[in-house]
Amino acid sequence: MKTNCTPPLRGGSSQPPPRRGGVQGYILFELVLAITIFSIAVLGLAKALNQSLDTANLLKRDQIVRVGMRNFFEEIRRKPLTDMSTSYMDTTYGITYTSSTEPVSLRTTNGSTLPDLYNVTIKATSEFNGIPEEATLSVYVHKPAQQ
Repeated sequence: MKTNCTPPLRGGSSQPPPRRGGVQGYILFELVLAITIFSIAVLGLAKALNQSLDTANLLKRDQIVRVGMRNFFEEIRRKPLTDMSTSYMDTTYGITYTSSTEPVSLRTTNGSTLPDLYNVTIKATSEFNGIPEEATLSVYVHKPAQQ
């Protein structure tokens, strides 16, 4: 003889307890909250990445200007004094380099004046993201009159 016995559930009754509908709603709320927190973290990381890229572009632009000023100086210092005041436009980066020379009067400790010294000033002007930028380089150069 076969009997169909099912063990009693909790509380001694053979019927399952009533389902609570709030458990599923609570899981949904946790999921929405987790997605919201994750989204805020991703947005924060994206903003930090954007700022670091802007900084990298600014530093790259600054390096381009510095290297261009150095190259322009190397070119003009080889020229005669009359040709040292000039201007050059770098069309690749949109930077204009302008140089000017003026005589400098420096005295030694014994009172004599050092001859043939000039102050070469190079000015680089450009525009980056619609903002005008300017950088200046000033160097003392010894240029004898016969050159």
